[in-house]
Amino acid sequence: MTAWWRWYAALGAVGCVVYFLVPTIVWAQSVFALVGASAVAATVIGTRMHRPANRRAWLAIAAGTALWVLGDIVYEWIHVTRGSVPYPSLADALYLLGYPIYGFGLFLLARHKWRASERGHVANSAIVMVAFGLLTWVFAVQPSLGGEGISGIAGLVDVAYPAMDIFLLGLLAHFVGSRQWRALSYRLLTVAVALLVVTDTVNNFAIVSDSSSDRSLFDVGWIISYVLIGVAALHPSMRRITNPNIESNAHLMASFTTPTVVVLTAATLTAPIVMFIEVVRDEPIAQWGWAVLLCALALVVLVIIRITDLLRLLHTQTVQLRAVADTDHLTGLANLRALEHRLWGNAGESTVLTVDIDRFKEINDTFGRGLGDQVLVLVAERLRGVADDSILLARLAGDEFALCGSSESMDPAALAHEIQLRFATPFEVGNMTLLIEASVGVASTSPTGDGEDETTPDRLVQRADLAVQAAKAAQSRVAYYDRSMDRDKSEQLIMLGELTTALETDQLRLHYQPQVDLTTMTVVGVEALLRWHHPNGTVLSPSAFLPTAERTGLIRPLTSYVLTHALAQRRQWMSDGLELSIAVNISTRNLFDDTLIGQVCTALKEFDCPPGRLTLEVTETSAMTDPVGATEALSILHAMGVQVAIDDYGTGYSSLAYIERLPVQELKIDRTFIGGMAHNPAHEAIVRSTVELARTLGLSVTAEGVEDEVTMTTLRELRCGRAQGYHLGRPTSADRLPALVAEIDARLNTATGERIS
Repeated sequence: MTAWWRWYAALGAVGCVVYFLVPTIVWAQSVFALVGASAVAATVIGTRMHRPANRRAWLAIAAGTALWVLGDIVYEWIHVTRGSVPYPSLADALYLLGYPIYGFGLFLLARHKWRASERGHVANSAIVMVAFGLLTWVFAVQPSLGGEGISGIAGLVDVAYPAMDIFLLGLLAHFVGSRQWRALSYRLLTVAVALLVVTDTVNNFAIVSDSSSDRSLFDVGWIISYVLIGVAALHPSMRRITNPNIESNAHLMASFTTPTVVVLTAATLTAPIVMFIEVVRDEPIAQWGWAVLLCALALVVLVIIRITDLLRLLHTQTVQLRAVADTDHLTGLANLRALEHRLWGNAGESTVLTVDIDRFKEINDTFGRGLGDQVLVLVAERLRGVADDSILLARLAGDEFALCGSSESMDPAALAHEIQLRFATPFEVGNMTLLIEASVGVASTSPTGDGEDETTPDRLVQRADLAVQAAKAAQSRVAYYDRSMDRDKSEQLIMLGELTTALETDQLRLHYQPQVDLTTMTVVGVEALLRWHHPNGTVLSPSAFLPTAERTGLIRPLTSYVLTHALAQRRQWMSDGLELSIAVNISTRNLFDDTLIGQVCTALKEFDCPPGRLTLEVTETSAMTDPVGATEALSILHAMGVQVAIDDYGTGYSSLAYIERLPVQELKIDRTFIGGMAHNPAHEAIVRSTVELARTLGLSVTAEGVEDEVTMTTLRELRCGRAQGYHLGRPTSADRLPALVAEIDARLNTATGERIS
């Protein structure tokens, strides 16, 4: 069925050739009528076959074409029966009636129904119609009328034919301006109309209005128009010609395309060109006639209308572009640019509240960015309920929002409290319920005269961002900017640079704290503790610099440094006859780093360390950040034979039952509970129950922070596996460790022997 249009196009081409090859005019006119009738049939068949959306439009086109074909038949019948055709005749009536019906179908096809935004296309069509009408009147109609003017029915028909061509030409301009030009069927119809208008115009300018029935090369334009109409109706693309629901601005833009502007410019120049020609002809202005002056006036009015439309379009687009530039596309809120404009426009002091969603990255990583975007939209809706008309709500970037207003109209404390209350209600996203927390940072412009420059908008936003970072560590999740945050930020940046230098210049050292087996009372392992020997003479513990390293990629080389140096030192001890296991701490970022497994494998192989002699310690909080991801990483380590321990157990929020699901072999009870056992019965009960439950689950237990003999004795009575602390041995350098181990073993064996004796 889709090839029918190709067959019809081929047969139509054959018909055009046969029209000029048949020997008699009667046969030629029969072929002409047959091709026209086939176009009508093709249009009806194509409409029934493809079922287009604008079915009425195609039926109107078929009806108009049918009237033209009927006019051809009547014209030839009169010519055959009477020998000559009077002018005007019934054929002329059929021809003229076919024009408006055919044109109505074209209009329905192009626009389907009228909308106010169509005014631009109609004005374009009117300009082309007036310009073409002026040319036709001056160079075709007026000369044919002579000095007699329009008289009788024949005169009216003489004017009606070019008027109908003008009407079709206007529709053609309307057609080309349509958004449906990409459909081949649409383009074929456009060519058919253009060819029809050109053929009619050539005949009008040649003053071919007699009753001659001889074949003419002009006839090829009409017969090809018939063929193109049939091909357009049979082509499958005709079903896609629908009336698009386009906004008004889109219609205005479509009416100002480059080809349209070129055509309109040429049409507008028609009036002055015609007047110039009349002057060159030495025609008196009084004899130009009312048509020239009327057309010139109409062109001026229409051009003014189009210029007005263009100015209105430019203004609308400017407003829209400004709105788009100041709007976040996802939430519809203002963006950072709009926020800064608002801050610049505030005459007095301004206050900015920055709202940051906690652990939003986990939502994206777990459920995907699509659901993350839905969460952002819901967050925006809740924040809209907090902000009134005096407060600007904006989305800065990612999961960060801001509220901005004058300091006089905003109560930051009340606003922050209201935000926290709204986030206390869970979010319903899809078929899930998510409890989302947010941190709020508050910053205000500094009053002038305080010894510093006036706060700029970007500086104010930066201060609010510093405050929101501090809020993440606060119990209330709300923080207010103070100048110490600037110092903290600068100190962190300085430390980051110094830490990079420390890695390159061997300022880092590993100290080792012994771990004692409470059953054999011997040293069986050590925990590697990183220390930074700063050039200023101080020794920094990991808590002073690891948080900064964790926020950057520097934590990866630090972990690699600890692993390689610790295992290298263990091999050295092995060669000296000291067999020890070694424990290394890894951070949250390490745990979810894809390179961690590779680092561990490389280090174990390089230093010939059995996997069971290496223990990786992760904090309880790290493991609970993403239990699914932690389980995956720890399972791989466990499968390798590496021991995994939960460090600082008891300080987080997880239960021992949940810890049991993780592939870990050891719990290290935090020093907070161990140190309080001697004077706090509750702590002793916690330690006792933890040891018993861990033993039941097949986990070993190490007690941290053993500071006295009483605590060690109690732990032995509880059958705790291992212990470490200052009472047993302080952290020391690698070269001093063998002597410390020998001293601890001798001391513990002596003490145990004394108790036994």
